[in-house]
Amino acid sequence: MRKIRAGVIGVGIQGSQHLKAYKSHPLVDLVAAADIDASKLEKAKAEYGVQVYLDYKEMIDKAELDLVSVVTPDFAHFEPVTYALRSGVNVIVEKPLATDPHQAEEMVRLARSRGLMLYVNFGNRWNPPFTVAKQKVVSGELGEPVYSYFRLSDTVYVPYKMLSWASKTNVVYFLMTHTADLAAWIFDDKPVEVYAVASKKVLKAGGVDTYDYVTAIVEFSRGGRAVLESSWILAESLPSIVDFRAEILCSKGTIFIENFGQGIEVGGERFEYPRYSGGYMLNDRYVGFVRESIHHAVDSLLAGEEPLVKPEEALVNVKLLDAVVRSAETGQKVEIT
Repeated sequence: MRKIRAGVIGVGIQGSQHLKAYKSHPLVDLVAAADIDASKLEKAKAEYGVQVYLDYKEMIDKAELDLVSVVTPDFAHFEPVTYALRSGVNVIVEKPLATDPHQAEEMVRLARSRGLMLYVNFGNRWNPPFTVAKQKVVSGELGEPVYSYFRLSDTVYVPYKMLSWASKTNVVYFLMTHTADLAAWIFDDKPVEVYAVASKKVLKAGGVDTYDYVTAIVEFSRGGRAVLESSWILAESLPSIVDFRAEILCSKGTIFIENFGQGIEVGGERFEYPRYSGGYMLNDRYVGFVRESIHHAVDSLLAGEEPLVKPEEALVNVKLLDAVVRSAETGQKVEIT
């Protein structure tokens, strides 16, 4: 079987996960990478042996790709995604699909009209606790899902130090996109209305003009509800950069998920909870749910099948996120159309 020729646009923290995932797939030939940061490209070239480009358009025009990952900041997905699709290249894009519903609609329309894959990397659908939760709900043993609470928050390290572009996004697009997708996926239902509250105080005073936290109540078409909570002001002294928890209440049972720690605690210069389940090198082998998600998309493309995450689901996710932001800004409930 011919190998898929793949490239990556954006080789930062998350982009490196895509590089590792492609490199670890036996039927992928990782051939190219693009980024506006020459130093990151040189590192990718040295580690993966790829051709490197400062201009993603040049990469797409010259590298003869079958598949490209778009791992740019969340507000900068539209141009590279649509350029790739118009060039006949299948796309994996990091969550969310876009921060503008109109852009998201155009990307989905373009992919469908060209018969190309547009796969949004909602990797937490392969995160074991949430995958088990989905299986428990689907089996019917817990009855109908009625209510859920999802918390996904980061320490202030993320907006202050990790992201140079934190003021151009917010916790809704950066974090809540995950929990919004998980709630809709586990409930197997569409969101119809949202009410949200938010605050801009701590981060804005620190020079980063974005939300400290956002809390949203989402109503689904069959009457279920989900509370989604995300913040960027957890203390940097916490043992993990990410705090991830969930409760799912069903008519015949309850699921509790605590993903803050992942079964290991390490005390050295500081006390920490290493996060290995997403993407990690174990015994010289790249493993984790990010790898599983990307490999699933590759395998689906090779088999000519539709991946688990449909582009229309990603579009609904963007519409929900947009409604959350509008509700937080207006103080009113917002319908999701």
